[in-house]
Amino acid sequence: MESPEAKILIEQKQELIDQYLQGQEINFLEKMTTRLDEYFYRVFEKSIAARKMVISGNPFAIIALGGYGRKEQCIHSDIDLLILFDKAIPADVEAFVQELLYPLWDARFEVGYAVRNINECIKMSFDRFDILTTVLDARFICGASLIYSEFMEKFRQQLSAKHLKPTLNYLYENGEKRLADFGDSTYLVSPDLKSGFGGLRDYHTLLWYAKIKSNIKTRRDLAYYGFLSHFEYENLEDALTYIWDVRNRLHYISQRKNDTLHFEHQAEVAGLMDYVDTSSLPQVEVFLGELHEKMDFLKQIYQITFEDIVSSFRVKKETVGPRPTKTEGLVVKKRRLYFANTVSIIQHPDLLLRIFLESGQTRIPMSIEARRIASEFRHLVDDEVRTDPGCIKIFKRILGMSIWKFNVLNVMLSTGILAQFIPEFAPLVHKIQYNQYHLFPVDKHSIRCVQILNGFKDPADTIMGTLYNSVFKEIRNKNVLLVAGLLHDIGKADPAKEHSRRGARIAEPVVDRLGFSPVEKEDILFLIENHLFLAKTATRRDIYDEETAVYTANKIGKIRLLRMLFLITVADSKATGPKAWNDWTENLIKDLFFKTMSIIKTGELASKKTQRLIEKKKKDVLALLRESWREEEVTRQLSAMSRRYLLYVPPQNIVDHINLFRNLGDREYIWQITKDNEADMRTVSICGKDKPGFYSKLAGVFFQNNIDIVGSQAYYLGDSYFLDIFNVRPPQDRLFEKEKWEKAGQDLSIALEDDHYLDNVLDKIPTEVTISSGSRPEESQVRIDNETSSFFTIIEVLTYDFPGLLFAITNTLYRAGINVNVAMVATKVDQVIDVFYVRDIEGDQKIESEEKLNQIKNAIINRLPQMQSKEVMNEKN
Repeated sequence: MESPEAKILIEQKQELIDQYLQGQEINFLEKMTTRLDEYFYRVFEKSIAARKMVISGNPFAIIALGGYGRKEQCIHSDIDLLILFDKAIPADVEAFVQELLYPLWDARFEVGYAVRNINECIKMSFDRFDILTTVLDARFICGASLIYSEFMEKFRQQLSAKHLKPTLNYLYENGEKRLADFGDSTYLVSPDLKSGFGGLRDYHTLLWYAKIKSNIKTRRDLAYYGFLSHFEYENLEDALTYIWDVRNRLHYISQRKNDTLHFEHQAEVAGLMDYVDTSSLPQVEVFLGELHEKMDFLKQIYQITFEDIVSSFRVKKETVGPRPTKTEGLVVKKRRLYFANTVSIIQHPDLLLRIFLESGQTRIPMSIEARRIASEFRHLVDDEVRTDPGCIKIFKRILGMSIWKFNVLNVMLSTGILAQFIPEFAPLVHKIQYNQYHLFPVDKHSIRCVQILNGFKDPADTIMGTLYNSVFKEIRNKNVLLVAGLLHDIGKADPAKEHSRRGARIAEPVVDRLGFSPVEKEDILFLIENHLFLAKTATRRDIYDEETAVYTANKIGKIRLLRMLFLITVADSKATGPKAWNDWTENLIKDLFFKTMSIIKTGELASKKTQRLIEKKKKDVLALLRESWREEEVTRQLSAMSRRYLLYVPPQNIVDHINLFRNLGDREYIWQITKDNEADMRTVSICGKDKPGFYSKLAGVFFQNNIDIVGSQAYYLGDSYFLDIFNVRPPQDRLFEKEKWEKAGQDLSIALEDDHYLDNVLDKIPTEVTISSGSRPEESQVRIDNETSSFFTIIEVLTYDFPGLLFAITNTLYRAGINVNVAMVATKVDQVIDVFYVRDIEGDQKIESEEKLNQIKNAIINRLPQMQSKEVMNEKN
């Protein structure tokens, strides 16, 4: 039952939230904390159970812990309490807990509590790190203040006398574990606002460290005791205010404690924080860019704290004094790198680059003071420095030192030196690509790409790792590769969609300044302009068609370019995120790389090894069919099959397909449905008489029966027969799956006889599709490729997924007199890219007419549904 005190608290909380969301409440966290404190005062004063315990000689203190103790109470933050006694814990405490907390639990407050005596609490604090940090934030609320004072005094004494070094070690190990568990939020488009690097835990760690070392009482003491400069403290306050604001909005939207800013919430949070453009749509990329800037500052603060923690219990006293480095003007103190003085920077601006080189070579991190000075003096990195051969050499060496565990390039970025040395890079800083495909901001993604490229220096314990290492070793000029890796997305500074071509133009003056030869410059610009070429070809073209590799080889031309493009493709995909890089993608790109390498080296369409593989496969098939088929029949059948088919399909599958063809007889088609290793996938092998529109009708029948096509391959068995192999998701009702397939088979037979049988199915395709991500939908695109294949026109359709997509497109093609021979599906997270190898039905050839191609484009676009975002849909409602 709701108590009067809880009712007051709920009303006060809602009033505060309303004022806060209207922009009328600036000290929200502190006032939320105060309202909770007042609730505990009221309950404590009225509690009969509390009075009994005090009268009977068992006084106690109610103490706030954790975020509540720090007075940092967000909308749905936990409330952590400690009910502390001097020695004995009376039985009456249970009744008091019920009075105090049950109303809060009933009101859905997240309250955690502990009832302990002083000695027990102190022992547990030094046994468990999570308890120790909450005690460091302990704050007296009400009750016996002397018990709280005695507890904190004993805690401080034991901390200083016995537990200082282990506690600092706890902080160190917890930081390492946190990075492993939550990752670096400044590298993530969906950051963890609390536990990830760049999140609030970075600030908490600094606060705990300062409390352990100097027993500070408030956040402002960080500047007073010298843990931060005044400038850093002001920036910290600004960053915290912003991140708390984002966190509160996220709590409000989620209606619960939630610290990960997932993709689906970002637009709504941006809207609540007034990031809107003239069309009232959220400017999510601007919002996320500013958020990452604030989180990046918190990460820098944490890194310096981390170094201080290490030096506090690992550096000997005799090594504390400054000592010179090999670079004049730089000194080392407490295992951190400093400028000797600012005068030397003015006299020698190249020190602003040399300090990063020194840091990378010695693995000694730059001090916070050195970072601040570098940032304040970055204007000295002018055109003279940018074109100085010595500075250019330093920068190239720094690029080669950029690795994941000690990345000086990241520090160059955060201090502004990188963007000052390469001004064209500045528009990428904190730039966000608002989609689920890219996990990292563009600047961090570019640096991550360089890190991955440098990681290829050391062979990993995998076959692919060894491959990347061996290819990396073959590259003569690593600087060409690394500069191309750093600048590959520089075209994203411009809003134009064709960022690769635009990037090559932007990068050209940069490459000139960096002093590359004409040949090296040409290579870098080629790599930037074509950095998506291998990935797109591997995932959107039929790599088992030898023409694909020939087209790729002609496009790239040189082995040195192929090697570098291969490694940049891998690094770019890995740096984008797991949705751009998986085993399937990796193997496709690897296979295309080897096929293209073979063609460039030998100039032959197919190698002798390929021919040997085909001959061996033919022998294996003959051996499997010897008892049921005459050898000349099998040989004739195999001769009619394409080399691509014989290379790609395993011998047992070829046997199954030949038997399928043999059993076709006079029927229009025959199919075989088999379960894949995955329970949720089926392979449908269909052999039939070649008939225009077959693929479209099959797609319509599958749509009609709720069977999703994932991918397909098409082959020819002689002049008038075909073999289609489909990977599909089976009907949802597995209990009657056999009956469903029988129904689909009947529907297909009717559709092949009646050209209008599926017309009513077309009406079920939606005319409008809502994009659930909350992002502004991109327009659907249709691209035509008449170069890659000599025999087919290739049509790419980039759109959002919706039920009946394949049927909508293929039916449109069929009605336009186009036959689909091969279809491929490549999912791009919230969008799909469907690729069709097609021919004109009448002439059975490529479509060369520009007029006809434009008609096809327009017909497909007009058939696709209108796309709208959640925001637009809500506005209509």
